Amino acid sequence: MESENTLADQMITTYGRELEMLFGFIPYFSEKSNTFAKNYDGAQGESKLNFPVFDSVLLDFVKKASKTKLMDRNYPYIYSRNRIRTHEDERKCIERCTIRDVDILRGFLSKYVLEGMHRGPAWAEGAREGIYLGVLLKFKELIDFYKKPK
Repeated sequence: MESENTLADQMITTYGRELEMLFGFIPYFSEKSNTFAKNYDGAQGESKLNFPVFDSVLLDFVKKASKTKLMDRNYPYIYSRNRIRTHEDERKCIERCTIRDVDILRGFLSKYVLEGMHRGPAWAEGAREGIYLGVLLKFKELIDFYKKPK
């Protein structure tokens, strides 16, 4: 079994730069209310379809997050293995995560980012339910705790 310090070093080496980039979105997710998306208002022409129009910062976050090594296409396995069914289950699990649970955090982030590519409202759902914010704050907490002083 690897020590926590070794796991932390691996996590920081593998995901550190990408996470630092995503940490810039923490103020956005903490200050923003539930207006991450709104229904199309017909400003560019009438449409009979009802579809969401997303906040540009949320779209920027999703675009950047989707290009990182944090994305895990096997995220459904994380949910079934940990018996996670609701948003409350996700939030509780995020709170309990340690350095050994980086894959769980990656799974939560991946679910909403990757699902949103096929089911648009998932992006706003991850933001509205506080999943993005919780995952980013937990990663920040872990990195701050294990980062070696220079």
